[in-house]
Amino acid sequence: MSQRIIYCDHNSTTRTDPRVADVMHQAAVEVFGNPSSGHRFGQQARALLDKSRSQIAAYIGAKPSEIILTGTGSESDNLAIFGSLYAPDATGRHLLTVATEHHAITHSADWAQRHGFEVTILPVDSRGHVDPDDFARALTPTTRLASVMLANNEVGTIHPIAQLATIARERGVLFHTDAVQAMGKIPVNVDDLKVDLLSLAAPQEAARVGAMAKDLRYRLAHQLDDIEFFGDPDNCLPNTVGVGFGGVDGESLAIALDLKCICVSTGSACMTGAAMPSHVLQAMGVSERYLRGSIRFSFGRENVPTDSAAIADTVIAEVQRLRKMSPVRV
Repeated sequence: MSQRIIYCDHNSTTRTDPRVADVMHQAAVEVFGNPSSGHRFGQQARALLDKSRSQIAAYIGAKPSEIILTGTGSESDNLAIFGSLYAPDATGRHLLTVATEHHAITHSADWAQRHGFEVTILPVDSRGHVDPDDFARALTPTTRLASVMLANNEVGTIHPIAQLATIARERGVLFHTDAVQAMGKIPVNVDDLKVDLLSLAAPQEAARVGAMAKDLRYRLAHQLDDIEFFGDPDNCLPNTVGVGFGGVDGESLAIALDLKCICVSTGSACMTGAAMPSHVLQAMGVSERYLRGSIRFSFGRENVPTDSAAIADTVIAEVQRLRKMSPVRV
């Protein structure tokens, strides 16, 4: 019998739920009409589309008419940024965001700056938090939009979005939050968050995966030395464990784990192959020793309770082996 592959990179992407695949297949081959058409096939498609919008809206406390369907979370972020900056009634040309945002935001901010917009990127502390006072001071009379993610995709840190959005609203500034990693893991309600724009992706299982992440963190902390956990352990996504291993190269460890049938990522998977350190960890001031040995474990629907122990045992063995073979000195 072949060894079971443990996938622990759900913050990057998750296999489509078979129930979702069934509905998508039905929509593709049976309800194939253009929802703008007046005939029966078009009206069937319109009904299915309206049902989807209603279900999504109910989940986050929004109105169905407020739901805009996009192809990806990055596309949703892009639409929020450029739709706000280039709206016909837009008067300000200043964008405010944070250094640890997903590249869908930071790259959009770079593009905006190259095309004549003013951009301010706020720093974070060692746990990945932005200071609300810094945020308030950075707002100007020309600020059009502020964008701060609800939960970080690499280290799981949760920002005080309701507080930040309230500050922005009092100053007449639109507020957007990237909630792609937060959906299904922590409560997400647009009224509670007080946001104008919110980007999201499909839900996962919070309590069950949170127990696995907690168990993995405990096992690594008690059986390995010279490691550093990233983010705020008291205020982060329940499924995410970001950790740096001293004396180990993160890419080498990830490859070693893959050979042992455990799939993880180094920092942000969106940058795999770019040979660049994580911009999130750099912004948090992580030392070079742990930056080079950084790994992200993110649990999801397909994981089972025994996975955390299996991952921990393999990681501990591989870290010890790699340290003996070719220790990374910093």
